[in-house]
Amino acid sequence: MNFLRCLLLAGLLLPGKSAPCQDPEAVTFRSEVSLVRVDVEVLAADGAIATGLRKSDFRIFDQGTEQPVVTASFAQEPLDLVLLFDLSGHMRGKLLGVVRAVELGFHELSSGDRVCVMAYDSAPTELLPFTPDMDAVNQAIFLKVPALRFSGETALDHAVDAAAFRLRGEPGSSRRRAVLLVSDRSAPSASPVIRDLWQSDAVLGELVLGKASGEFRIPERGGNSLADRTGGSTVIAGEPGRAFQQAVRLLRRRYALFFAMPATVPGSERSLEVRLSDDALRRFPGARVRARTGYVVPAR
Repeated sequence: MNFLRCLLLAGLLLPGKSAPCQDPEAVTFRSEVSLVRVDVEVLAADGAIATGLRKSDFRIFDQGTEQPVVTASFAQEPLDLVLLFDLSGHMRGKLLGVVRAVELGFHELSSGDRVCVMAYDSAPTELLPFTPDMDAVNQAIFLKVPALRFSGETALDHAVDAAAFRLRGEPGSSRRRAVLLVSDRSAPSASPVIRDLWQSDAVLGELVLGKASGEFRIPERGGNSLADRTGGSTVIAGEPGRAFQQAVRLLRRRYALFFAMPATVPGSERSLEVRLSDDALRRFPGARVRARTGYVVPAR
C-alpha cells in the first residue's frame, strides 16, 4: 500500500543485502516483517536543520511502547508534492506575493521531483497533474492561478483532504509525499482529514502569507493543527520568496526512520511519538522534533 510506505521487508531487505542508506548498526530482519516509516524533522535551537543524527539518537513510541529503530537515514529524497492554493476572497490581494514566492523559491524544487498544482475555493480544481516538468509547473502557477476566480471563504480542511486523496491515487514510489498549502491562514485540525493524510503517507506543510515581519518564522509545535499531526511545519511568511524556499526545504530534508510494526488490527489507528535520546539532546540542546503523531494500520 502507498500509505506509510508500510513495506514488506521482502522488498526492502533481501537475504545477505543491506537496506539503502542503512545505518551500519542496523540489523537484518526476516522477510515477513513489516516496517512502518516515519519521516522526522529535527531543528536545532537556532532553527537550522540538525544533521548528523544516527538511529541511536531517536526513540519511537507506538501506543506508548518504545520500539527499536531498525534503520535511520538523512536523505534529501525527491518529492511528490501537491502545491495547494487557497482561493478565498481575502487571498486576492496576496496573489502577486504567492506567485513571487514560488518564483523566488522555485530552485528548491529539483530533478526527480514531481509536482501537482491544485487550487480550492468551494471545490478542488486541478490545474496540473503530477509532472516532473518544472517549466509546466511554472506555467500553471503563473498563468492559470491568476486567471481563477477568488471568492468566498475556503474550507481549508476540505482542501487538504482533496490533496491527500490526490496523493493516494498515485502509484507507490521512493519519493517523499507532501502537501504544501499556500494561504493567509492556517488549516484547522479535523480528525477525518488527519486520518486521510496518514493513510496517504503525506506530510502537510503550510506557508501562511502576510503574518510576519522579516523573512519568515516557524512557530514551535504545540497547536492542534493538521501540520503538527502529520509532522509538518507551518512557515509564517514575511518575505514570501524565502519563506516558500524554507517551506519546501523543510519538507525535503528529513530523517527517515523505520520500525517493525507490532501485530495489530488492519484499519486501526495507532499513536506515535518520536523523541531524541538524552545523548542527542546534549549535543543539540533545545532541538525540536516534528513527526507524525499516528498512523493507520494498512490491510494485509
